[in-house]
Order: sequence, then C-alpha cells, then structure tokens
Amino acid sequence: MAHGSGSPLVSVNSIGEDDDTMSSFSQRLKACTKGTVYSSVFTLLTSCVGAGTLSLPYAFSQGGLVLSSVVFFAVMMVAVLVGFMLFSGKRYCAEVFPEKEVWGYEDLAHAAFGAVGKIAVLATLALLLFLALIAYMIYARDQLNLVVQFIISRTGYVPDCSPLVNCALLMAIGFLPIFPITLLRDLTRMQITSTISILCISYVAIVATIKTSVAWVDFHSNDTVQNAIPPDWHKSIQLVPKGFPGLVTVISYCSLSFVCQFNLLPVQKELQNPTKRRLNIIVIASIATAYVLYNIVIFMAYFNFFDDTREDFMLNYSRDDILVTTARAALFFTLLFGYPVILHPTRAALNRLLGLLYDLVVERISRRSDWVSSSVDPEESRPLLPETDSRRSENKKVPTWMWFCETLILFGATFLPASYIPNVGYVWNFVGSIGGVLVLYIYPPAFYLRLRYLRYVSRAERKNVTICSQYDCYAVYKEAVAVIVLILGGVLLFLTNYQAINAVISRTHEPSNLCFQTKCFHQT
Repeated sequence: MAHGSGSPLVSVNSIGEDDDTMSSFSQRLKACTKGTVYSSVFTLLTSCVGAGTLSLPYAFSQGGLVLSSVVFFAVMMVAVLVGFMLFSGKRYCAEVFPEKEVWGYEDLAHAAFGAVGKIAVLATLALLLFLALIAYMIYARDQLNLVVQFIISRTGYVPDCSPLVNCALLMAIGFLPIFPITLLRDLTRMQITSTISILCISYVAIVATIKTSVAWVDFHSNDTVQNAIPPDWHKSIQLVPKGFPGLVTVISYCSLSFVCQFNLLPVQKELQNPTKRRLNIIVIASIATAYVLYNIVIFMAYFNFFDDTREDFMLNYSRDDILVTTARAALFFTLLFGYPVILHPTRAALNRLLGLLYDLVVERISRRSDWVSSSVDPEESRPLLPETDSRRSENKKVPTWMWFCETLILFGATFLPASYIPNVGYVWNFVGSIGGVLVLYIYPPAFYLRLRYLRYVSRAERKNVTICSQYDCYAVYKEAVAVIVLILGGVLLFLTNYQAINAVISRTHEPSNLCFQTKCFHQT
C-alpha cells in the first residue's frame, strides 16, 4: 500500500507529484525500488510494518492467545494468496488488453471494471491514508506526552501541574514545525523514513523483549518491580475471545498488518527478470519477515501485560522508565517525519480522484452536446490538439495556491481530530475495516475473477468458440479460492464496520493517557 499505507501503519512510499510523465499514481512508487529481490522484499516489508504494530498485542488480548494466533497465521496466508492473485490478474490484463500498461493497483482496477473500479480504488486509498494520518498523529501525541511527563518529572524547576502535557498544545509543538515539509512537491529524500521506521520498530521489539525478560526474571526471584508479572499470571491468559467483538477486533487489526498490495505491482514492474518464481519468493519472504517481527512484539508485550494490554502497548510501561522513554522518543520522531511521507500520496490520490471525476463530468457534458456539433462541419469541430489517453487533467500540475490550500486543509482535518480523539482505537478500527478488508479481501479477488473472465471471453472470440470451452478445469480451484476470499471479505466488511461504529457510539475504548486534560502529577 502505499506506505501507509499503512499498515499502513502503514509505510507509504511516494515521490514528486509534479512529474507529468507519470500517468499512474502507483507509478510514482517506482523510484523506491532498485530492481533486485532484496530491495523488493524490503520495499514490501516497509509497506507492511508501521505504527499499527503497536496495537497488535492489544488485538491478541481481545481475541484470545490461541484463536488470535490461528487468525494471524490465516491472514498471513491470505495475504500471500492475494499477492499471487494480483500477479495473475496482471498477466490476464496483458493478454486481454495488450496495449494497456499496468503500473499499479488502480490501473488493474481500471482494466477490470473501468472508471468505476479506478474511482473506487482511489477513493479507498485516499480515505485509508487520511485515517492513517490521524492515527499517526494520535500515536505521536501519546508518545510525546509521556516523554514530556518524563522530562517534567526529572526537572525541579517545572511546576507539578504543567500545560505542556495538554493534548492540543503538544500537537502544535510537535507537528506545526513540520508543516513546511508537507508543502514540498518532491519527497524522494524523505524515503529514508521507511528504513528508519523498520529500525525503530525493531528497537521497540528489542526494548519489549528486554522489559519482559527482566519482568520474568524478577518474578522468579520474587522481586517486586514496576510492570511485574502477577502471581496468578496463568489465570490472566485468555485462550479464546471473551465475546464476538474480540474476534472481530483481532481479524481487523491482523488484516491491516499485511496491507502491502498497493506496492506489489510497482515492485514487479521494476524487478529485474520478473519470473513467477522470483515474484513468489518476494511475496513470501516479505510477508513472512513481517510476520516474525510482529510475533516478537506481540508475545513480548502480551506476556508482560496480559489482559491489561492497551491499544498502544507502549502506554503500559511506566512513565519513569529511561529505556522505554528512549523508545518513545524514537517512535515520536519516526511518526513525526513519517507524517509528510503519508500526506504526500494522500494528496496525490485526492488530486487524481478529483481529476478523474472532472474528466468524466466533462465527457458526459460533451456527449449531451453532440446533437449541437452534429450540424457543424466535422473539420471545424475537430480539436486543434488530438485527445490522448494520458488523462491530461490528472497529470496537470497543481497551481501553487491550490497546493497550499489542499495541504492546509488536509493538515487541519487531521490535526483537529487527533487533538481530541482520546484513543487511537477509535480510528484504528476504521482503518482496519477499510484498508484491511477492502484492500486485502475484496479488491484483489474481484480483479482476479473479472480479468480471468475477460481472458476467457477474449480467447473465445479469437477462436470463434463458446466461453465454456475455454475454462481450465485444472484452475477451477483458484477461482473457488478467490470466490471464498471475496465472500469472506463481504462478511468482514459488514462486521468490522459495525464494530467500529458501535465502538464510537458506546465509547468502548478508554482514554489513552488523558492528555486531553491538563495533567497534574507529583514529581518523583
């Protein structure tokens, strides 16, 4: 996904938006790939691993350790199968539309379902990344809040009750300085944030491992420390979810962890010698690596906090822990500078979506006026410059004033909710229900089935035979798997969105760290 998206979250790779030679949004991602298997694996890995890793231990605490592990493994397998479907869909597209060049996800949607498919994908991508921006701000806000509390608690010159831990003020201090970066048209040099993100999550995994190991050592030595293991820890382990909402939560969060589908086709396009075997290795290696890293974080956090694990497990640790504070500071700066990198493709997706809608409206208006032009000499009505399929309005450079206004609106639209939403779980539920379900379970099998059908039709027309005669009985199981995944996605789309809406209405998530109120505490 776009880095994003996340996992969104989601790592999002983007480059300059003012290059008119790039006719596809996903084509903008190609500068981040170098054409080797290792670089391709790393690109997909950064697309999967992101801020959402902090919420996975909470999902396991809600879904039960055993059932969550089974669901997580099943979701990983589905992610691999979906990758294969997208690659197969691109091959079918090349056979049915040999003149069409497929750079990315939305191009495949356009080949399968026309303008409707492309609009749906761009709208989904824009909404997914927009919600991811809000989630990134909330994660960064919570980390910065605890870092500031740590500094205040160590400073004798700051009063016990400080406005510096007010949420809106923290957001302003943290994010307003990076607003000029969001105005840049080319963020190619910012792609280092993807590498930093992986290093930061790895450091968080190391910190979690150290803290859990120390807690268990102290438990066996009967020492009492902060975040100590409870004496009846075995009773705190939930093997299955306490209720149906817990199952839906773990499916939603786990599905979002493997959303890298937006980057699969650009990686294939840039890969040297893109054979089926090499592509399969890249998909399996990247998703399996993410799976291992996720499990380290999940089990280290879960076996420290058990059912008390919070939506951001870093909030479970003490405010006064120096090692954890360094991890929080690293997370904050990673999230801070990851924000412009996600905002960039969000704005690009919106511009492309609006440009596509504009072209469709203009085309419809021109068709309605055909009866007027029919009475005019064809030579006089012919345009001075012939129309091309390059979608001129999509490639048109956005004026500076409009660029600034778009950025300011996006920044404000994410800043205000992040200042007042008390828990990232409210946002992350919708990110999972949109990104984890649509991008992973619904779009890829739908593209696959549609393009496979179009291939059958194309072959039948060329050979002047019936469509049924072109069906490959050996490959029926592939279509059956795609149908099952598609049906599963439809069910999950309803359940996860119902769960997300119900969580907002019933306010099931507790405030993360009460930073929306002025925090007063005693210095230690």
